[in-house]
Amino acid sequence: MNKLIAIPIVGLVFVVGFMAVIVSQKGRPRPLPRATLSQFTGQLNIPSIDDLRVGGRKIVLCGAASTKPMALRGMVTDAARRDFQGMVLNCKPVGSGTPCDGKTGTRLGAAVVVQCLTQDGGDLAAILTQRGLLCGQPSQIGAIYKAC
Repeated sequence: MNKLIAIPIVGLVFVVGFMAVIVSQKGRPRPLPRATLSQFTGQLNIPSIDDLRVGGRKIVLCGAASTKPMALRGMVTDAARRDFQGMVLNCKPVGSGTPCDGKTGTRLGAAVVVQCLTQDGGDLAAILTQRGLLCGQPSQIGAIYKAC
């Protein structure tokens, strides 16, 4: 008999507690939605092959990364600067129609993860991986870009 009485009492306590939580949340402001990043255009600046900037923003090219040994980074940086420094790029953040949408985050530390296109529509990550300056990341986006 005691069990038959205890079950409805426990249920009533649960419902009252649940309602109290709902009522206490009613006056609190809702969290703001995350700001979505928009496309941007700017000149490419290459402080180093693993520090790319477009229009002053630090970027990471989605699906491509610098995986060369440290001993080669200076030479790779010089080659990238020679051929691409100052190039005007149109960059789309991940989540706005890039090959990495749904496969990687929108940021990597302070950098925005993007796909950048040249003025003639070429994909910068594809160009840099074809030239061996960066390596495609199959684990991130499959075989879109040439892996090292």
